[in-house]
Amino acid sequence: MLNVLSFFVDSAYVVFGVRIALAALMVICSVFIIVVVLIQSSNSDGMEAMTGARSDNDSYYGKNASQRKEHVLKVLTYIAAGVMAAVAITFLVLSAII
Repeated sequence: MLNVLSFFVDSAYVVFGVRIALAALMVICSVFIIVVVLIQSSNSDGMEAMTGARSDNDSYYGKNASQRKEHVLKVLTYIAAGVMAAVAITFLVLSAII
């Protein structure tokens, strides 16, 4: 009987430690998502449409450099959001267990 109780006590500490690690990972993911979204440029033209200013470069690389950067940032946002969702679901399941 004592071995069974010690298993539950030890597993409770393990689950508690995992929950702390998952909470820390959720905080890291949320800060990462905030930073990446703030780095991304908006879809609207904003002041450029009003002033007529354009920043087109002559080379193919220069014309598409911002699109590649935006694509990478968008993919990073999707990955971080997916990781955060999976961590949140796991955290919820572990909260229901103990």
